[in-house]
Amino acid sequence: MAVPLVARQFLERWLPTELAARIDWTTLQIDKISGITDKLSERREDVLYRFQLEGRPVQIYVLLEHQSQALRSMPWRVQQYTELIWQPFQHEVENGSFFPMVLPLVIHPGPGKWNKPRRLHDLIDIPPEFNDWASQFVPDCGFLLVELAGLSLDKLADGRLARALLGALQGQREGQMDGLQVKALVLELFAEPEREQALKIADQLWTYLLYHSELQTREVEEIIEVAIPPQQKPHFMSTAELLKQEGRQEGRQEGRQEGRQEGRQEGRQEGRQEGRQEGQISAQQKAVLEALEVRFEQIPVALAETIEGLKDSAKLKELLRAAIRSTDLEAFTKSL
Repeated sequence: MAVPLVARQFLERWLPTELAARIDWTTLQIDKISGITDKLSERREDVLYRFQLEGRPVQIYVLLEHQSQALRSMPWRVQQYTELIWQPFQHEVENGSFFPMVLPLVIHPGPGKWNKPRRLHDLIDIPPEFNDWASQFVPDCGFLLVELAGLSLDKLADGRLARALLGALQGQREGQMDGLQVKALVLELFAEPEREQALKIADQLWTYLLYHSELQTREVEEIIEVAIPPQQKPHFMSTAELLKQEGRQEGRQEGRQEGRQEGRQEGRQEGRQEGRQEGQISAQQKAVLEALEVRFEQIPVALAETIEGLKDSAKLKELLRAAIRSTDLEAFTKSL
């Protein structure tokens, strides 16, 4: 969601039509939440968009919050975020300017619908007979809700790249990441006209889809054959094989007799039953390093050496998730 093309495809679908039509998309800037205040540095999933309207030098901030669980206190959290965005403008407001508009946008992928209040006013205990009087001073703040649960793929966004990403998030939360769903999302990704932009996030999305699905080897091979451009097939196959080697594919297939038998047979054929755990950890290290290289291109030598020195399988799994989700290397290092 921090890719400008994804942001535009997403916002054009979920902002009011009249507003989206007037946005000067050349002014779109994407800020990391951690750049607003250190208090929010741990919230790595949040993104802040800012842009101007055509014909008017008006700044509008869109605060994007990814919230899987419906929280009753969400309106209060949104107000806190809004106040943090406004803090740098306090001096300008004192001199006659205005605070910028902040549009809080909460993505709720499911499962299920949002069943909690969406306005701060509804969380304040005001006697009904004093409601009109209290409205003069009681704070109120709400948010626009993006509910993905139950929506078809074409309703998620106005562009293919954003649809593929939101579809992956929706499918993971609703437990619908089967072969057909993954194939549809990969087809959507590579049908994006902006091919260069699609390739920038292809590795991350592919890793996410494999990690959160329960695909058999033959299903992965079919998806690669049908949905991925020829020049990209070897790379995507190697990524899938890497995840399988490090135990993720096998682990997701536990409970399926065919998967367990296949895994045992492969282990016997390779003659390394006792050494499988060591090989798994080595593959995990490689997966973390590869994810970081895809996301941030260059990895500090010291960071790479630290990862290569880790032997804890559970910790390496945690780091792979962090590598996929972190907005920068500084955020990732907090997971070490």
